[in-house]
Amino acid sequence: VHKELRRLIAHRLNRERKVIAALERLGRPSLDEMLPLVYDDVPVRVHRVAARSLTAHLEKLVADGAVRLRNGAYTLVK
Repeated sequence: VHKELRRLIAHRLNRERKVIAALERLGRPSLDEMLPLVYDDVPVRVHRVAARSLTAHLEKLVADGAVRLRNGAYTLVK
């Protein structure tokens, strides 16, 4: 069980790094603009489901004070 939990945590942290990289690359993207970059490793047909996970990542980063949401666009807080 612990091994699976560690794998899941590592996966979430790797995905969070991809979210941050997408924000750095795109500047002020919307969720839909980030989706293909952050989830480039999953089939496009599941991107609508992946959008829920991306929303959760972004909400966490906003709550942490690392990202700001304004008018549908996300930015990194410097």
